[in-house]
Amino acid sequence: MSAVSVFPALTEPLGRSLAHAPLVPVALAATVGLLVDRYCGVPQEGGVLAAVAAFVGWFRTRMTKPAVACAWLLLGIVATAALYHGIYRQRFAPDDISYWAQERPQPIRLRGRLAEEPERFRPPRFDPLLTVSREAISAGVIDVSEVEAAGGWQAARGRVQVWVPGRWDDVHCGDAVEIVGQLVPLEGPLNPGQRDHRAELQDRRIHAEVRVRRGADAIVRLDEKWHASLFGWLATVRGWGRRVLERTLPDESGLAAALLLGDSTALDRDEWEVFLRTGVIHVLAISGQHLVILGAFLWLVLRLGGVRRQYAAAVVAGFLLAYALLTGARPSAVRAAVMVVVASGGLMLRRPVHPANTFACAALVVLLWNPTDLFTPGFQLSFLSVFVLIWGVGPWLAPRPPTPAEQLIEETRSLAAKTVRTIGRAAGQLLATCTLLTAVNTPLVLAWQNVVSPVAVLLGPPLVVLTAAALVTGFVLLMVAPWSAAIAWPFARLTEASLAACTWLVEHGEQLPFSHFYAPAPPWGWLVGFYLGILGVIVFNQPQRRKILIALLVWTIIGLVVAIPPRPSDEARVAFLAIGHGGCVVIECPDGRVLLYDAGTTIGPPAVRRIIAPYLWHRGVWRIDEIFLSHADVDHFNGLPELLRRFPVGRVTTTPSFATKDTPGVEAILTTLEHKRVPRNIVRAGDRLSAGAEVRLDVLHPPQHGPPGSENARSMVLLLHHAHHTILLTGDLEGEGQDLVVQQPIPPVDVFLAPHHGAYSANAPGGHSSQPQAGRMAAWAKPRLVISSQRPGAPTEHLHASYGAVGAKVWDTPHAGAVIIRSHKTGLIAEAYRTGERFVITRGQ
Repeated sequence: MSAVSVFPALTEPLGRSLAHAPLVPVALAATVGLLVDRYCGVPQEGGVLAAVAAFVGWFRTRMTKPAVACAWLLLGIVATAALYHGIYRQRFAPDDISYWAQERPQPIRLRGRLAEEPERFRPPRFDPLLTVSREAISAGVIDVSEVEAAGGWQAARGRVQVWVPGRWDDVHCGDAVEIVGQLVPLEGPLNPGQRDHRAELQDRRIHAEVRVRRGADAIVRLDEKWHASLFGWLATVRGWGRRVLERTLPDESGLAAALLLGDSTALDRDEWEVFLRTGVIHVLAISGQHLVILGAFLWLVLRLGGVRRQYAAAVVAGFLLAYALLTGARPSAVRAAVMVVVASGGLMLRRPVHPANTFACAALVVLLWNPTDLFTPGFQLSFLSVFVLIWGVGPWLAPRPPTPAEQLIEETRSLAAKTVRTIGRAAGQLLATCTLLTAVNTPLVLAWQNVVSPVAVLLGPPLVVLTAAALVTGFVLLMVAPWSAAIAWPFARLTEASLAACTWLVEHGEQLPFSHFYAPAPPWGWLVGFYLGILGVIVFNQPQRRKILIALLVWTIIGLVVAIPPRPSDEARVAFLAIGHGGCVVIECPDGRVLLYDAGTTIGPPAVRRIIAPYLWHRGVWRIDEIFLSHADVDHFNGLPELLRRFPVGRVTTTPSFATKDTPGVEAILTTLEHKRVPRNIVRAGDRLSAGAEVRLDVLHPPQHGPPGSENARSMVLLLHHAHHTILLTGDLEGEGQDLVVQQPIPPVDVFLAPHHGAYSANAPGGHSSQPQAGRMAAWAKPRLVISSQRPGAPTEHLHASYGAVGAKVWDTPHAGAVIIRSHKTGLIAEAYRTGERFVITRGQ
């Protein structure tokens, strides 16, 4: 039986293929239902009523009005999908563990079963920009069964995410455990543009988090029950495979575990980032490509071994299903496994299988497994790529039948010439496929990762070949290593060589000019229009296709125009980001310039990836004109290298003493600035800077020399003026630095950044504890709004006492989230992102 007879729609246009695909409208209706509940919210009672009414309408009209009955049926599927999504994600039992969580962390002792194999993350590499060294951590998910309360153990339900210091090696998926830790509620984003960690955990049906401190009895295994769980056995097999790879591939075991076993913790964040920046992350993350390669290899082995096609198809289907589960049941892997199972079923039954129907069936299975997968980049990129491969790349790159003259010429060529031409055609088709997929996927990747990777077109073809070789040889290695080290040795060396070549290509490809660049995400409305255009290009025939291509080009140009840097405005916007114990103030000037005051935190450089860069992209920022570093403490500048990686920076401005501080962190920053060829400027008290015609920055501190003491005393103090409003930025100013600053009289300021993260030493109130008075900074600046950039749980009572004495309102970033100040001629507005509070700052309040 030929491939065309099994997959007839591979030679048909999409429109004709849809005629044989009744599951396509079902999958589309289910998708609409999930979207409606996700973005509009459907009450469960309303969803039930809508579904029942629609199915009753279908039942009553199914015999007399088929078209109306179909409409009712699709509406019923929409309502059912919306209801399923709501129940899956938001239904809480009366004794759910989330009801025990308070705003502040609470000590808790609970029991439950490990729902997933713990993830054991590698410790970060040494980084001079980290304030404290970080150790390895582990994360697991617990299905809670009991919680200890005052009256003893009480029944409870729900899932919690557990964070454990060190490696959690002694428990596995399915084991019953007792845990002591701090129960915290899920935290939503504190800053605009930040990823919604709470929503991501809710998509996994996780309702709270438990943070475990190191201790002998913090985690106790009550019963070893992994052997009674399918996923426990799969985790055991995965762990065995990891140990085999560590023993046989000591230099490439991490990359091999990621490629062969889907172990996302086998590589650290920096190693993953290289593949992400070069646009080839898909070669590592288990996807349909991996399953197709292994399935094709197994099919070839079985057929060469004389196994009949029907039996070989059944073995391949079963193997790929097991492999998809073994590697984590990611949407792309499940999609590929389902499509292969359906195709194998058609082969065994000698029935044609239509790709459109198979494609829709795979989508329905994935969404039934987890309806929230629809909103993940893995699902979207996987199904988009396969759609383009089947109905775009396939027909567009299909070779035309040769003419009689071409056949005659081909027959006269030597075997070597034919081989070279065949290899050349295959390489050309692979390059064309990678180019088309990169072009189609780029807007979606940009929307999720804010990166564009032109180098992926060059790296894609060789990496496909190398990873295919590594997959096949690595798979054989895992099969033969337990039986014979001698037989395993050549497969280990071939796998190692292939993976080493992958690493070399990716690392050198990243260094090429214009290999990648970061940019703000395109608007979702533009994305929808772009992919509707792609759909039109695939669906319609040649005359209409040319018009749609022109329209798509115009639409792309419109998107580029919309994405240009922010247009001039009459408003200055100052954002105090919620970054923990650190600081980052983003100043957007009316003429479009962007300035930053500090860029660091005790979290370290990852804060740039999670908070600062997403906020800047959310605001449509492509370039930073100037970064002010208040002083040489690492928690105020350790995000600078990551910012320089993601944004062009005009210059970096420091204090006179910044470069003289002899620490590894300062040395790393100065080296980075020199390597990136970023100009460095030095300011001192008395300097006056301007950012356009409307924004002025007065430098109040430090002087050229001194004062003595720590770097905090020499913090850069800037007074920002715009439209008769003032904002004072103080860094970590304290001690003798405050003594000098308060000697300079200034008018009362509108907004004031509390020095040294709101610490008592820099913001102490005056008077006695029973009758506190304004501290010296409060009495000097007389602010109306005080913002404290501090860690969660840090005290704020002294801030309210000191600054409240002069009538100021105090907002701390853990509670308020990012604080956005908008200044224009009509007034000054303050907005708290987390609480939604807003008020107009006036001198009379």
